[in-house]
Amino acid sequence: DFVPGNSIESTQVEGKLVICALYVLFGLSLMAMCFNLMQEEVRAKFRRLGNKLGIIDDPNFW
Repeated sequence: DFVPGNSIESTQVEGKLVICALYVLFGLSLMAMCFNLMQEEVRAKFRRLGNKLGIIDDPNFW
């Protein structure tokens, strides 16, 4: 676990809090990119499946 400081009166608490906030922000943005990539992959697979089944005529539908 990342703990910003042992006490509130520590002199380096603010710096550690900023670093922890940036670390969390980076993690959240990485997760969002992964979700977006998975969404694109699923769309492409269903588009190919629709083309093979003849449901979607236009391959550039999305």
